Amino acid sequence: MTIQNAQVVYVVGPSGTGKSFTGDYLQVVHGYKHVDGDGPLKSCANPTYYEMTNNMITSNGKRELWSPYFEEIAKRAVDAAKHNDKVVLSHATYQQEVRDVVIEKIVEGGVPRDHITIIELTIDMEVRLRFLYRRNKRGAEQSGITIEEGSKSYLQWEGDELTEEKFVKAMLKSNGGDAFGVFEDCPIATKVDVSGRDISHCDNIDKALGLNRSDDWTYDSICDKVLPLDKERDAEMVANGSAEALGKLMAKVSTNPAIKDDDNDTEEEKELKQKRRSTIIETKSWRNIDFGKLDLEDDE
Repeated sequence: MTIQNAQVVYVVGPSGTGKSFTGDYLQVVHGYKHVDGDGPLKSCANPTYYEMTNNMITSNGKRELWSPYFEEIAKRAVDAAKHNDKVVLSHATYQQEVRDVVIEKIVEGGVPRDHITIIELTIDMEVRLRFLYRRNKRGAEQSGITIEEGSKSYLQWEGDELTEEKFVKAMLKSNGGDAFGVFEDCPIATKVDVSGRDISHCDNIDKALGLNRSDDWTYDSICDKVLPLDKERDAEMVANGSAEALGKLMAKVSTNPAIKDDDNDTEEEKELKQKRRSTIIETKSWRNIDFGKLDLEDDE
Protein backbone atom coordinates (compact mmCIF):
# COMPACT_ATOMS: atom_id res chain seq x y z
CA MET A 1 0.00 0.00 0.00
CA THR A 2 1.00 3.66 -0.35
CA ILE A 3 0.05 6.66 1.74
CA GLN A 4 -2.06 7.95 -1.16
CA ASN A 5 -4.44 5.04 -0.55
CA ALA A 6 -4.80 5.59 3.20
CA GLN A 7 -8.05 6.79 4.73
CA VAL A 8 -7.78 9.09 7.76
CA VAL A 9 -10.61 9.81 10.20
CA TYR A 10 -10.11 12.88 12.40
CA VAL A 11 -12.35 12.73 15.48
CA VAL A 12 -12.97 16.04 17.26
CA GLY A 13 -15.41 17.19 19.92
CA PRO A 14 -15.66 18.81 23.34
CA SER A 15 -13.85 17.16 26.22
CA GLY A 16 -15.91 14.37 27.71
CA THR A 17 -17.63 13.20 24.54
CA GLY A 18 -15.64 9.98 24.12
CA LYS A 19 -13.04 10.65 21.43
CA SER A 20 -10.53 8.20 22.88
CA PHE A 21 -13.24 5.56 23.15
CA THR A 22 -14.18 6.20 19.50
CA GLY A 23 -10.59 5.91 18.31
CA ASP A 24 -9.98 2.72 20.27
CA TYR A 25 -13.32 1.29 19.10
CA LEU A 26 -12.37 1.85 15.46
CA GLN A 27 -9.01 0.21 16.10
CA VAL A 28 -10.34 -2.85 17.93
CA VAL A 29 -13.44 -3.55 15.86
CA HIS A 30 -12.65 -2.12 12.43
CA GLY A 31 -8.87 -2.39 12.11
CA TYR A 32 -7.94 1.29 12.20
CA LYS A 33 -4.67 2.51 13.71
CA HIS A 34 -5.58 4.92 16.52
CA VAL A 35 -3.33 7.95 16.99
CA ASP A 36 -4.03 9.64 20.34
CA GLY A 37 -3.75 13.40 19.93
CA ASP A 38 -2.73 13.68 23.58
CA GLY A 39 0.35 11.60 22.76
CA PRO A 40 2.95 14.40 22.97
CA LEU A 41 1.48 15.61 26.26
CA LYS A 42 1.55 12.08 27.63
CA SER A 43 5.24 11.97 26.71
CA CYS A 44 6.17 15.32 28.21
CA ALA A 45 8.95 13.78 30.30
CA ASN A 46 10.77 14.12 26.98
CA PRO A 47 12.18 17.70 26.85
CA THR A 48 10.99 18.24 23.27
CA TYR A 49 7.40 17.28 24.09
CA TYR A 50 7.53 19.16 27.39
CA GLU A 51 8.37 22.34 25.48
CA MET A 52 5.61 21.67 22.93
CA THR A 53 3.07 21.09 25.69
CA ASN A 54 4.18 24.09 27.70
CA ASN A 55 4.02 26.36 24.65
CA MET A 56 0.58 25.06 23.65
CA ILE A 57 -0.83 25.58 27.15
CA THR A 58 0.62 29.07 27.52
CA SER A 59 0.24 30.17 23.90
CA ASN A 60 -2.53 32.71 24.59
CA GLY A 61 -3.61 32.26 20.97
CA LYS A 62 -0.16 32.80 19.44
CA ARG A 63 0.08 30.44 16.49
CA GLU A 64 3.85 30.15 16.59
CA LEU A 65 3.52 28.66 20.08
CA TRP A 66 0.58 26.26 19.69
CA SER A 67 1.26 25.17 16.11
CA PRO A 68 4.24 22.83 16.79
CA TYR A 69 2.08 20.61 19.02
CA PHE A 70 -0.60 20.19 16.38
CA GLU A 71 1.92 19.74 13.59
CA GLU A 72 3.36 16.90 15.67
CA ILE A 73 0.04 15.06 16.04
CA ALA A 74 -0.56 15.50 12.29
CA LYS A 75 2.89 14.03 11.65
CA ARG A 76 2.02 11.05 13.83
CA ALA A 77 -1.14 10.48 11.79
CA VAL A 78 0.89 10.69 8.56
CA ASP A 79 3.50 8.25 9.89
CA ALA A 80 0.70 5.83 10.80
CA ALA A 81 -0.81 6.21 7.32
CA LYS A 82 2.47 5.09 5.76
CA HIS A 83 1.97 1.65 7.27
CA ASN A 84 -1.82 1.39 7.74
CA ASP A 85 -4.58 1.90 5.20
CA LYS A 86 -7.00 3.12 7.90
CA VAL A 87 -5.99 5.67 10.56
CA VAL A 88 -8.02 7.52 13.18
CA LEU A 89 -6.67 10.62 14.95
CA SER A 90 -8.55 11.78 18.06
CA HIS A 91 -8.20 15.17 19.73
CA ALA A 92 -10.57 17.80 21.14
CA THR A 93 -9.21 20.64 18.94
CA TYR A 94 -11.71 23.32 19.91
CA GLN A 95 -10.82 25.92 17.27
CA GLN A 96 -11.27 25.57 13.51
CA GLU A 97 -8.01 27.42 12.85
CA VAL A 98 -6.17 24.69 14.72
CA ARG A 99 -8.04 21.91 12.90
CA ASP A 100 -7.08 23.52 9.60
CA VAL A 101 -3.40 23.28 10.57
CA VAL A 102 -3.80 19.57 11.40
CA ILE A 103 -5.60 18.85 8.13
CA GLU A 104 -3.13 20.82 6.00
CA LYS A 105 -0.16 19.02 7.55
CA ILE A 106 -1.77 15.64 6.92
CA VAL A 107 -2.33 16.61 3.29
CA GLU A 108 1.24 17.89 2.99
CA GLY A 109 2.35 14.52 4.33
CA GLY A 110 0.82 12.76 1.34
CA VAL A 111 -2.74 11.85 2.32
CA PRO A 112 -5.22 13.08 -0.33
CA ARG A 113 -7.61 15.68 1.08
CA ASP A 114 -10.63 13.67 -0.06
CA HIS A 115 -9.34 10.72 1.97
CA ILE A 116 -9.73 12.67 5.23
CA THR A 117 -13.07 12.41 7.07
CA ILE A 118 -13.85 14.71 9.98
CA ILE A 119 -16.17 13.34 12.68
CA GLU A 120 -17.50 15.78 15.28
CA LEU A 121 -18.93 14.11 18.37
CA THR A 122 -21.94 15.76 19.98
CA ILE A 123 -23.56 14.96 23.31
CA ASP A 124 -26.33 16.14 25.58
CA MET A 125 -24.71 18.57 28.04
CA GLU A 126 -26.33 17.15 31.16
CA VAL A 127 -25.39 13.58 30.22
CA ARG A 128 -21.82 14.72 29.78
CA LEU A 129 -21.63 16.63 33.06
CA ARG A 130 -23.17 13.81 35.09
CA PHE A 131 -20.59 11.42 33.65
CA LEU A 132 -17.81 13.86 34.49
CA TYR A 133 -19.01 14.20 38.07
CA ARG A 134 -18.85 10.46 38.64
CA ARG A 135 -15.45 10.18 36.95
CA ASN A 136 -13.95 13.09 38.89
CA LYS A 137 -15.38 11.90 42.20
CA ARG A 138 -13.80 8.50 41.68
CA GLY A 139 -10.49 10.08 40.67
CA ALA A 140 -10.38 12.35 43.72
CA GLU A 141 -11.04 9.44 46.06
CA GLN A 142 -8.28 7.44 44.38
CA SER A 143 -5.91 10.33 45.11
CA GLY A 144 -6.90 10.28 48.77
CA ILE A 145 -9.04 13.42 48.84
CA THR A 146 -12.73 14.25 48.52
CA ILE A 147 -14.31 15.60 45.36
CA GLU A 148 -14.92 18.86 47.24
CA GLU A 149 -11.19 19.20 47.89
CA GLY A 150 -10.24 18.06 44.41
CA SER A 151 -12.71 20.44 42.80
CA LYS A 152 -10.81 23.42 44.17
CA SER A 153 -8.23 22.66 41.49
CA TYR A 154 -10.61 23.12 38.57
CA LEU A 155 -13.97 24.41 39.83
CA GLN A 156 -12.74 26.53 42.74
CA TRP A 157 -15.42 24.88 44.86
CA GLU A 158 -15.72 26.47 48.31
CA GLY A 159 -19.16 25.21 49.34
CA ASP A 160 -20.33 22.26 51.38
CA GLU A 161 -21.08 18.84 49.87
CA LEU A 162 -20.60 18.85 46.10
CA THR A 163 -23.45 16.67 44.90
CA GLU A 164 -24.01 15.65 41.31
CA GLU A 165 -26.78 18.24 40.98
CA LYS A 166 -24.60 21.02 42.40
CA PHE A 167 -21.73 20.00 40.14
CA VAL A 168 -23.93 20.22 37.05
CA LYS A 169 -25.26 23.65 38.07
CA ALA A 170 -21.79 24.96 38.88
CA MET A 171 -20.42 23.76 35.56
CA LEU A 172 -23.31 25.25 33.61
CA LYS A 173 -22.43 28.63 35.12
CA SER A 174 -18.92 28.26 33.75
CA ASN A 175 -19.01 28.97 30.00
CA GLY A 176 -22.26 27.09 29.63
CA GLY A 177 -20.84 23.86 31.03
CA ASP A 178 -17.54 23.75 29.18
CA ALA A 179 -14.88 25.51 31.18
CA PHE A 180 -12.40 25.10 28.34
CA GLY A 181 -14.34 27.65 26.33
CA VAL A 182 -16.62 27.53 23.34
CA PHE A 183 -16.21 24.56 21.02
CA GLU A 184 -16.30 25.93 17.48
CA ASP A 185 -18.51 23.97 15.14
CA CYS A 186 -16.64 22.22 12.36
CA PRO A 187 -18.62 23.00 9.19
CA ILE A 188 -17.06 20.18 7.14
CA ALA A 189 -17.54 17.51 9.82
CA THR A 190 -20.09 14.74 10.00
CA LYS A 191 -21.91 15.16 13.30
CA VAL A 192 -22.32 12.02 15.41
CA ASP A 193 -24.46 12.04 18.56
CA VAL A 194 -23.06 9.95 21.42
CA SER A 195 -25.50 10.94 24.17
CA GLY A 196 -26.63 7.35 24.65
CA ARG A 197 -23.42 6.18 26.36
CA ASP A 198 -24.33 2.74 25.05
CA ILE A 199 -24.15 0.69 21.83
CA SER A 200 -25.76 3.59 19.97
CA HIS A 201 -22.37 5.35 20.21
CA CYS A 202 -20.80 2.59 18.11
CA ASP A 203 -23.83 2.30 15.82
CA ASN A 204 -23.77 6.01 15.03
CA ILE A 205 -20.04 5.99 14.32
CA ASP A 206 -20.46 3.00 11.99
CA LYS A 207 -23.31 4.70 10.14
CA ALA A 208 -21.30 7.90 9.68
CA LEU A 209 -18.35 5.99 8.21
CA GLY A 210 -20.33 3.38 6.26
CA LEU A 211 -18.98 0.52 8.37
CA ASN A 212 -20.53 -2.83 9.22
CA ARG A 213 -19.95 -4.66 12.48
CA SER A 214 -20.43 -8.32 13.28
CA ASP A 215 -23.43 -9.11 15.47
CA ASP A 216 -21.01 -10.92 17.77
CA TRP A 217 -19.91 -7.55 19.16
CA THR A 218 -22.05 -6.47 22.12
CA TYR A 219 -21.49 -3.22 23.97
CA ASP A 220 -20.05 -5.12 26.93
CA SER A 221 -17.63 -7.08 24.74
CA ILE A 222 -16.55 -3.88 22.98
CA CYS A 223 -15.91 -2.15 26.32
CA ASP A 224 -13.97 -5.18 27.57
CA LYS A 225 -11.53 -4.75 24.67
CA VAL A 226 -11.57 -0.96 24.29
CA LEU A 227 -11.47 0.50 27.80
CA PRO A 228 -8.19 -1.18 28.86
CA LEU A 229 -6.36 0.58 26.01
CA ASP A 230 -6.89 4.03 27.50
CA LYS A 231 -5.89 2.73 30.92
CA GLU A 232 -2.68 1.37 29.39
CA ARG A 233 -1.85 4.77 27.92
CA ASP A 234 -2.44 6.42 31.29
CA ALA A 235 -0.30 3.80 33.05
CA GLU A 236 2.48 4.40 30.55
CA MET A 237 2.24 8.14 31.20
CA VAL A 238 2.93 7.46 34.87
CA ALA A 239 5.64 4.89 34.16
CA ASN A 240 7.60 7.12 31.76
CA GLY A 241 7.58 10.06 34.17
CA SER A 242 5.28 12.25 32.11
CA ALA A 243 2.54 12.40 34.75
CA GLU A 244 5.06 13.80 37.19
CA ALA A 245 6.38 16.22 34.55
CA LEU A 246 2.85 17.40 33.80
CA GLY A 247 2.22 17.95 37.52
CA LYS A 248 5.33 20.11 37.71
CA LEU A 249 4.18 22.03 34.65
CA MET A 250 0.82 22.69 36.35
CA ALA A 251 2.59 23.98 39.45
CA LYS A 252 4.82 26.20 37.31
CA VAL A 253 2.36 27.91 35.01
CA SER A 254 -0.97 27.85 36.86
CA THR A 255 -2.37 30.99 38.45
CA ASN A 256 -4.83 28.89 40.47
CA PRO A 257 -3.64 29.00 44.11
CA ALA A 258 -5.25 25.60 44.73
CA ILE A 259 -2.56 23.89 42.61
CA LYS A 260 0.19 26.47 42.17
CA ASP A 261 3.22 25.99 44.41
CA ASP A 262 4.06 28.80 46.79
CA ASP A 263 7.35 29.26 48.64
CA ASN A 264 5.37 29.85 51.82
CA ASP A 265 3.47 26.54 51.58
CA THR A 266 3.74 24.20 54.53
CA GLU A 267 4.59 20.56 53.92
CA GLU A 268 0.91 19.72 54.44
CA GLU A 269 -0.16 22.31 51.86
CA LYS A 270 2.41 21.03 49.36
CA GLU A 271 1.12 17.47 49.79
CA LEU A 272 -2.49 18.59 49.33
CA LYS A 273 -1.68 20.53 46.16
CA GLN A 274 0.17 17.51 44.81
CA LYS A 275 -2.90 15.35 45.45
CA ARG A 276 -5.06 17.88 43.61
CA ARG A 277 -2.71 17.83 40.63
CA SER A 278 -2.73 14.02 40.73
CA THR A 279 -6.53 14.12 40.65
CA ILE A 280 -6.44 16.33 37.56
CA ILE A 281 -4.13 13.87 35.83
CA GLU A 282 -6.02 10.74 36.95
CA THR A 283 -9.35 12.09 35.73
CA LYS A 284 -7.80 13.59 32.59
CA SER A 285 -8.87 17.07 33.66
CA TRP A 286 -5.64 18.31 32.08
CA ARG A 287 -7.36 17.85 28.74
CA ASN A 288 -9.13 21.12 29.18
CA ILE A 289 -7.19 22.96 31.83
CA ASP A 290 -5.73 26.18 30.52
CA PHE A 291 -3.47 26.16 33.62
CA GLY A 292 -3.74 29.92 33.82
CA LYS A 293 -7.52 29.82 34.15
CA LEU A 294 -10.23 27.77 35.76
CA ASP A 295 -11.12 24.67 33.73
CA LEU A 296 -12.45 21.11 33.91
CA GLU A 297 -13.18 17.79 32.34
CA ASP A 298 -12.29 14.45 31.05
CA ASP A 299 -12.94 12.03 28.27
CA GLU A 300 -14.79 8.76 28.16
